[in-house]
Amino acid sequence: MNSSYGLWKPQKSKLLLAVPACILLMCMYYLYAVAGTEANDRPLVSTWKYLSPREQASNSTLGFQKILALSAGTSWRTRGLEAAARIAKIDVSVPTQPFISDEIVKAFELFGANDPNTKLPPHGSAKAWLAHLDLIKFVVASGFETVLIVEDDVDWDVTIRDQMALLSDNVRTFQNTDHTDTTPYGSKWDVLWIGHCGEVTPTDIIKSEYRDESLVPTELYAGWSKKYLTNIQEGYRVIQKTKQTVCTFGYGISRVGAQNILRQLSHGQNEAFDIALMTACQQEHLRCISVNPELMHHYNPKDGAGYVSSIAEANGQGQSFNEQAFELLRGTTANMKDSARCAALFHDTCLQPPTRAEDY
Repeated sequence: MNSSYGLWKPQKSKLLLAVPACILLMCMYYLYAVAGTEANDRPLVSTWKYLSPREQASNSTLGFQKILALSAGTSWRTRGLEAAARIAKIDVSVPTQPFISDEIVKAFELFGANDPNTKLPPHGSAKAWLAHLDLIKFVVASGFETVLIVEDDVDWDVTIRDQMALLSDNVRTFQNTDHTDTTPYGSKWDVLWIGHCGEVTPTDIIKSEYRDESLVPTELYAGWSKKYLTNIQEGYRVIQKTKQTVCTFGYGISRVGAQNILRQLSHGQNEAFDIALMTACQQEHLRCISVNPELMHHYNPKDGAGYVSSIAEANGQGQSFNEQAFELLRGTTANMKDSARCAALFHDTCLQPPTRAEDY
C-alpha cells in the first residue's frame, strides 16, 4: 500500500505542474498570434502616438487617415495617378463615384436662379460640384477623422512626403498648436488647402514662412497669381489663412470640416465648387489654411493631342478623342520641379513653361 502510494505521488505532482505550464504556453501563443495577424489592421491613428507630428505627415497617406481621389472611373487620369503614387510611395484610394443624373445636375444649377445677383454654375461645373459633395458625404459616413481629397489628374513632386513633413512643422507653428496635440497638422482647421492654381499673399497678411528646397524659382512659376509671389521670400513657401485660393487639386478636410462644408456648400448658387469653398473660407464660415505656392497641381496632356477636360466636355465645349494617343505623349505640370507623374511615366521632368510678365 505504501509502495503504491509512493509510486503515484510524484506522477500527480508532475501533472499539477504541467497544467499551468500548458496554460502559460497557450497564452503566449495567443498573444503572439494576435500581435502578428492584427498589426496591419489597426487604425493608422493608433500608431501616431509613437510618432512625431512631422513623421506622421511624411507617412504613406501624408498624415491623413486616407487619401481619396475624386474620379469618374478608370482613364489616363487614374493610371497616371497610380503611377505617381507608386513612385512617391503613397497610398491613394479611388472610391466608386455614385451616379448623378442630368435632372439632379440641372436642378442644382438653378438653385437661386430667381435672384439676379446669384452666379449660377454651368452644367459641367455643377456636376463636378455634386461629385465633390458626394465624396465628402462618403468621408462623413466612413467616420474618418481627416482625409486628403485629390482630383484624379493631380500631380505632385517626387519629394512630396518630405514636403509634407515641412508643412506639418509650419502649419502647427502658424496655429500655435499645443505640444499636447500630437496630430500632424493641429486641430484648428476645417480645410487645409495644399493643391491649387493660385493664391494671393498680401504684404500685410499674417503668415508663417519656411524654406523649401524643392520649390521652383519664382521666375519659373506659371499661373495668374505669380505677381503676388513677390511678397514671399525667394525659395520660401507661406502658411496663411485662405485669402483667394482657387482650384481644388488637393485639399485636406477634418471630420468637423466635412460636416461644415456640406452645410455651407450644398445649396449651390456660385460659379463652381472651388469658388464656393473659397467664399465660405473668406466669410469665415469655414476655418481654412492655405500653403502658397502650392504643393500639388494638375497635369495637362500635351497641347493639340485631342484632350478636352471633363468639365469642358459637360459644358458642350468639345470632346476628347483618341485617349491612348495623348496618354503616351508627355504633357506638363505647372510649378512641380520634379513631377511624380512624368518621373513615373516618362522618366523625365515636365515643368510647364512659366507665365510671362506681360501675361499678368
